Amino acid sequence: MSEKAYTYYDLMAARDIAGDTMTRLGAENDKIVAINADLMRSSRMQGFAAAYPERTFNVGIAEQEMVSFSAGMAKEGFLPYCFTFGAFMSMRACEQIRTDVCYNGLPVRFLGNNAGYSAGTMGATHCALEDVGIMCSIGNMTVVEPGDPLQIAKILEASLTWEGPIYIRMGRESQTAIYDRDYKYEIGKAITVMDGGDGAFICSGSIVHLALDAAKKLKADLSVDIRVIDMHTIKPIDKAAVASAAKTGRIVCAQDGNIQNGLGYQVAAVLMESGLCCKFKMLGCPDHFVPIATTEYLYGKNGYDVQGLYDNMKQLLLQ
Repeated sequence: MSEKAYTYYDLMAARDIAGDTMTRLGAENDKIVAINADLMRSSRMQGFAAAYPERTFNVGIAEQEMVSFSAGMAKEGFLPYCFTFGAFMSMRACEQIRTDVCYNGLPVRFLGNNAGYSAGTMGATHCALEDVGIMCSIGNMTVVEPGDPLQIAKILEASLTWEGPIYIRMGRESQTAIYDRDYKYEIGKAITVMDGGDGAFICSGSIVHLALDAAKKLKADLSVDIRVIDMHTIKPIDKAAVASAAKTGRIVCAQDGNIQNGLGYQVAAVLMESGLCCKFKMLGCPDHFVPIATTEYLYGKNGYDVQGLYDNMKQLLLQ
């Protein structure tokens, strides 16, 4: 990647880019429909609604109906993109996602906001903590999480031709761009953001940025080269990228979600099934509920801010 990322996307949230991208794609494909559960402003779909009112649907605070409605639209040949908070999408509408959409292999795109502690000040009810484990366990589901604002645009573009349902997990916080506008993106293919042979960070979402800073700090302090892998596709996971990372001898895997059944578990399964051995550490939201607090505080408290990533990799290096 070049030193200068595409500046339009600096300090923007994924949902902002998602709204802009949906409006653009709507002009290119008249089968796209946008559906939300009384979250028009939060979904940033106002532009799409203004341009294509006949293809915009607000079903109200009724997530289960939203998913079943989306399944019906997909069955009729449309390409539905439905938006709500990830916690509501993955839990309140779980049965409808499993039975109405995934069982039938329908091309519904689920956009779930408030990943992990990115909505920490809203409390556990609005934080998507369990969504990765839930969605990964449903047959036919693809699970992705953009590592920077530009990537959500790439994911939405790729989703136009991807078969079957997709769960797109988004953080609420604004982020700086990592990638150039014209970089190649492929669902299921991890991106090595920074190369290195002394260890590897495997991360998704907002943690990719933090891992980059931690790797730079480790380079400056310990003269080690740590690989940073953006594992934007959690299912199907890039097994080759995991196997290559294992050869460095050390992996720290981090995701802003419940540590149980998240990205770390997916990576660990690949390691065990492949018979690979390396020093390994999983980081994420603890398996209990925490008080309402800011995102920055919760990342630090649970050891996956820049310092936490740095400390955990350093510990593996010194073992």
